[in-house]
Amino acid sequence: MAQPEAVRGFRPHAEKLSSGEHVERGLRYFPIALFSLVMGIAGVTIATHRTETLFDVPHILSGALLVLASAFFAAFTLLQIVRAIRWPEEIVRDFNHPTRINFFAAFSVSFLLLSIAYLDFVPDIARVLWWIGTPLHLGITLAILNKLIHQDTFEIQHYNPAWFIPFVGNIVVPVAGVEFAPLGINVFFFGVGLFFSIVLGTIFFYRIFFHAPLPIKLVPTFFILMAPPAVGCISYVKLTGCFDIFAQILYSIALFMALLFLFQFRMYTRIPFYISWWAYLFPSAALTIATILAYHMTHEEIFRWLAHFFNVVLLTWLAFFTWKTYKLLKMRHLCVKED
Repeated sequence: MAQPEAVRGFRPHAEKLSSGEHVERGLRYFPIALFSLVMGIAGVTIATHRTETLFDVPHILSGALLVLASAFFAAFTLLQIVRAIRWPEEIVRDFNHPTRINFFAAFSVSFLLLSIAYLDFVPDIARVLWWIGTPLHLGITLAILNKLIHQDTFEIQHYNPAWFIPFVGNIVVPVAGVEFAPLGINVFFFGVGLFFSIVLGTIFFYRIFFHAPLPIKLVPTFFILMAPPAVGCISYVKLTGCFDIFAQILYSIALFMALLFLFQFRMYTRIPFYISWWAYLFPSAALTIATILAYHMTHEEIFRWLAHFFNVVLLTWLAFFTWKTYKLLKMRHLCVKED
């Protein structure tokens, strides 16, 4: 069967990488996008903990996942500090890149997600992580937005769902923030995140309907579109305490996006593995958590069993992505210079 244009066009580059010719590699090219791995594992940790509670299972697996997420976060942070000290020009290069710039926000979102994950294990650690991550994320969001306003090199073809990360991160703030900060602060972040999610969603569909397809490497980032409504649903319920019509609309949009991606399943199976595959996990985890929340608020059994199914898929993906990432590392294809 003939492959899609984007897939056929990418093959020569993939072969060049496997041959090892003319490819610069090393710690200086450690990808900032790997913080999406931390986001993914933290999201799976939260979803697994909620599922364990739902089915009255001891929190052994979620505890182990929390340790894993924390270890990766600490290691990746240390490696990025080393990059910043030894090769500051690479950090600047990442910040000037139309896609990689958005993964700086994945660093601060990781603080927020770990805060949520620690909330049921060690609340004091959760508080510290939230108070570090919240102002840090606000600063990163403002820095990225300022860059986007004043730059003159990015074009509509550069736009992809990774651009949601800095702004969707604001919607994450209230999930644990309702425990640590006044309502006004949490509503501020929720409103900012919701507003920009609508703006960016409009731009994205214009770009995808009327311009060239996304590069094959970025196709998995489509899943990020599930995150704004799913996280929005969770945050809204945390802020209001009710699963009203607006919360149901947000959940329904997230579920519709999941069905859309399921409809395109065959396309995703033909994509070679890249770090961008980790973009599947956090949005899917957010939908799982929103589903569990919907069950607790409505007591409808369909949500309970959907949550169980989603969590099994999450854990399967986590194991598979970890194995594939290890293979990239073993073949020295992880830390390579990118355009």
